[in-house]
Amino acid sequence: MRRHPSTGDVLHRDSRALHVLACAILAAACFLFIHLARLYLPLARQFVIGWGILLILFFAKSAERVKKPPLRIVFVMLCVFLTIRYALWRTAETLIYTRPLDFVGMMALYLAEMYAISVHLLGIFTNIWPLETKIMPLPLDKSLYPSVDVFVPTYNEPVDIVKTTVMSSLNIDYPKDKLKVFILDDGATAAKRNDPKTSAAAWERHYALKRLAGELGAGYITREKNVKAKAGNLTHALAHTHADLVLVLDCDHVPSRDILKDTAGWFLKDDRMAFVQTPHFFINPNPIEKNMAIFKNAPSENDMFYRAIHPGLDFWDSSYFCGSAALLRRRHLEEIGGICGETITEDCETALSLHKRGYKSVFIPRPMVCGLSPETFDDLILQKSRWAQGMAQIFVLSNPLLQRGLKLYQKLCYFNSCFYWFFGFSRTVFYVAPAAFLLLNLKVYFASVPQVLAYAIPHVLGSIFLTGYLYGKFRWPFFSELFEGIQSLFLIPVVLSVIANPRKPSFKVTPKGKTLENDFLSGFARPFMLLTTVLIIAIPAAIMKWFRQPMYRDITMITLVWCVMNLTLAMASFGAFFERRQRRRHHRAWTKSRARVFLPMTRETVEARLVDVSLSGIGLSFKLSRPLAPLEQLVVEARNSYGRKFRFDARVQRSVRIRDSHTCGCEFQIADAKRHAATVEFAYGDSQRWADFWQQKTAHANPLWVSLFLLRSSVHGVGIYFIALAKFLVRPALDRIGLRFDRPPARAGSPLAGAAA
Repeated sequence: MRRHPSTGDVLHRDSRALHVLACAILAAACFLFIHLARLYLPLARQFVIGWGILLILFFAKSAERVKKPPLRIVFVMLCVFLTIRYALWRTAETLIYTRPLDFVGMMALYLAEMYAISVHLLGIFTNIWPLETKIMPLPLDKSLYPSVDVFVPTYNEPVDIVKTTVMSSLNIDYPKDKLKVFILDDGATAAKRNDPKTSAAAWERHYALKRLAGELGAGYITREKNVKAKAGNLTHALAHTHADLVLVLDCDHVPSRDILKDTAGWFLKDDRMAFVQTPHFFINPNPIEKNMAIFKNAPSENDMFYRAIHPGLDFWDSSYFCGSAALLRRRHLEEIGGICGETITEDCETALSLHKRGYKSVFIPRPMVCGLSPETFDDLILQKSRWAQGMAQIFVLSNPLLQRGLKLYQKLCYFNSCFYWFFGFSRTVFYVAPAAFLLLNLKVYFASVPQVLAYAIPHVLGSIFLTGYLYGKFRWPFFSELFEGIQSLFLIPVVLSVIANPRKPSFKVTPKGKTLENDFLSGFARPFMLLTTVLIIAIPAAIMKWFRQPMYRDITMITLVWCVMNLTLAMASFGAFFERRQRRRHHRAWTKSRARVFLPMTRETVEARLVDVSLSGIGLSFKLSRPLAPLEQLVVEARNSYGRKFRFDARVQRSVRIRDSHTCGCEFQIADAKRHAATVEFAYGDSQRWADFWQQKTAHANPLWVSLFLLRSSVHGVGIYFIALAKFLVRPALDRIGLRFDRPPARAGSPLAGAAA
């Protein structure tokens, strides 16, 4: 039987009183706390209050009552109080002018802190009362179902990726007379087919995708020119189709069978419903998670947005279109001229335009598509750069705070979504600030150790408590620092380019489905190598300063501890730049279902546990007294969560035997198109598999595991740092003076083997 996520204490979406109540409580609490935070207290009393509140938070954070409003708001506001006390103290007592260079460094750090505090407070507002929206069932009478067009836009992705998504789209459980699937081919436009430079490839792609559409029973749409990239492609398709609703799927986002039955009902319930967004679930780790080997142990980078932030946005009716895995009402899209294309984040821009007109949105917190993350760090930065540029464009060209039609809480939610992408500036300042004092003697932070213990430490620990309280299941301590710190240096120039020329950025498709034959060190390691070198030099400088300048021992101690923490994170980050090979074309997804295995060789039948599944094979675990023969044939019978039975012919490729237990990887033997379609449905059509995978990664962080992970990653990063030093500095220098920099061949599996590539 199908299982839906637990709805728990679900709040009624249409009750505006909830918004009024939440805003009233927050406004009253903020007024009271800001008033109290402004009161002057002797340092000893501030120490008692700050650490006393921390003690309360420590014992209260795990209580079940505190996790629900209104006690949830009380817990949050206690943390906010510590932050406001720190911000006011920081502003009133630590900004001291000494000389021009000191002033520049001091203000850079101060503004970085105020930015971080602002984003922190906006994030608290967004997540103050997260909403888990119910699935609205469709009526029994199927004649009342709205018609749906499925759009699969594609540009230069491999045809087999498009094929899998289209096949799964045609398998969606929905009346066939009300469902049409279209391939929107922007890689073979008329302009490309007529351009001598691109003609051959464009015609080949045109024929391949048109033939694919005909074989599968889908529609094929292309256009004259690539105007406004993906936004223009979707808008052009709207003019050539006519269904009531439009399901947008990136060509690597394979839908489950239930995606329409779990989303379309909201459009029948509310005529002003503009779109329903569902999470983006990724079957493979992104390069950071893959290279640092954390995908199976820790929540994904993607989880925090779709599992914590987006339910918070949903409460404020600010859930926004994320470009794929969303169902939209055609009539409302046509009212705003189709998919908006002024910026390169057409999805958020479209949602903003719809919300400005008073239309509504819903976020269903159940993964119903399975997508692909970028395979290389270079491609990940390309993707993140596009998001950062697009959100910065919205910030500059259509500042949400100035948009008429948006309610105040919607303005704050959209502003937060845009403002967040400036984090590269603050993260970089936090990295270099302690080194600036230790190496250049820039006085950037005026505070004594007792003041830091009374104001700064309670604020930092309170923020950590609150982050764990709000997002602990989906983002572990220091992982935000890792993820954002790794990306920060590369996002600064792209955001600056938007500020300089907001209309210049162009849409760039993120490559998907790549394979990597060898390990190698990404060129993006260069900036981190330089940053890490500065931090390494700063540590002995701090020791020298301790003895030579006794007057500054307080600030020297503070900056030394800060510098060591930065160095630990920087070294741990180096693992993200060491690209691990990826030869598997079809990624395997974890599963926990059961199966029956028939072995034709001995005519035995055994019960088995499904370990994982992909489009090309399956992992099984079962007991068998005899060893499996090489390439032995199996017949596997399994059911999905809908109760449908599947039967596959498979061949054993790998097998590990421990006593009478076998764990083996098997390859599907796909003889015809019908079996291929069944394989696609079994591998990707069951959303319960993605929900189960999510559920197993919801445990709060184990502090010991996180500490050991950071320590282990930092030690590993030391080796990669020296590899980067040799590759980017020493070898080019020796080559310039005519000396060869040759090394003995590295053993297989060694990090040096990848560096040689």
